[in-house]
Amino acid sequence: MSNIEEFPGRDELSPRQKLRKQFFKRLRARMYTIILIVILVAAAVFGYLTYERNKVYSGVEVVESVSFSPASGTRVEEFSGGVLTYSKDGAQVADAKGNLLWNRTFDMQNPMASICEDTVAFADYGGSTIYVQTAGGDAYEVSTAMPIRKISASNKGIVTAVLEDVGVTWIYLYDSNGDIVAKIRTTMEKSGYPVNLDMAPSGKVLGISYYHLDIGDAMSSVAFYNFGEVGQNSIDNYVSGYNYQDSLVPLVKFLSGSHAFALSGTRLTIFEGSEKPVSLKEIFIDDEILSVFNNSEYIGLVVRSDDNKSTYKLRIYSDKGILISEKGFDFDYSGVVFSEGQYALYGNTDIYVGTVDGREKFSYEYEMPIRLMIPTSSPTKYIIVTESSIDTVQLR
Repeated sequence: MSNIEEFPGRDELSPRQKLRKQFFKRLRARMYTIILIVILVAAAVFGYLTYERNKVYSGVEVVESVSFSPASGTRVEEFSGGVLTYSKDGAQVADAKGNLLWNRTFDMQNPMASICEDTVAFADYGGSTIYVQTAGGDAYEVSTAMPIRKISASNKGIVTAVLEDVGVTWIYLYDSNGDIVAKIRTTMEKSGYPVNLDMAPSGKVLGISYYHLDIGDAMSSVAFYNFGEVGQNSIDNYVSGYNYQDSLVPLVKFLSGSHAFALSGTRLTIFEGSEKPVSLKEIFIDDEILSVFNNSEYIGLVVRSDDNKSTYKLRIYSDKGILISEKGFDFDYSGVVFSEGQYALYGNTDIYVGTVDGREKFSYEYEMPIRLMIPTSSPTKYIIVTESSIDTVQLR
């Protein structure tokens, strides 16, 4: 029997190779552990988001309430997250805790206001002074040489006014120093009468809806003017426009710096473009249009329902004119506010909160009649303004 001696060959690892092998083994184990933890955390986050997405709330908790007693005839609006009240005697803004942020006094018979993001302008119909205020506290006045018929504020210190003259209607643009930036001369025979106007937040592009007669037939038009570099080479800064036969277009409004819309009794038109807005889409509407609400992303139309299931319908469109969802309801509404992919529909004591894509989040009858609802940075928290209080509520 022969003696066989094992030869220390290639299967034997050196001490250095053994250490290297053990290192990579431990590294793989740690990587597997990390991957498992990441998967578990992702699953937990997904589960939580799915739960929150589909969660329906059934009540509210008033986390803070302060007294609020506006005078009779006072109008209440949301302004930069606060509560704006204005009347013939002046305007003021308070936060959710009731703290007065600013106060402005004036004397008007028929006050009107125009809000654009963090800027608000006030004027008296037929008056000659425009009062401009920013959320940051800056304030200035603009004096006009002719009676004021309409105003439009921008977020860049430019305010626009429709001024009435004999046989001519003027549209003036003023800067924060009260100086005239530009003016447009309009007549019923040529351009028509300016029914409505709105300035883009940039203060550069102005949209105007006109009404005029064309050989005895009523006609409306929507025109856009650019007062920046793009419009300098255009006659009267006119950059685009559209005519609408046998139709009155009482509203033209900017959603953002790149999207605007015009609304008639039968048609919603979407415009796109930050320099020369062009017609992107037209939506013809057969039902009676009752109200329109919007923010920078969505347009909400309330129409009279054509079925027996509900009295009204809220249709929500994207800024490109795509119908996202439709909600039927029966209570008498007073407002719709949008925030973070959802909306709150309210009126008297009724509240309905839903997502813009059609899921219900909350339906409730509040204890007091509601004058205004203001969304907050949290999708489950709102500021509710009643006749006697400003309430901060948390959905539960």
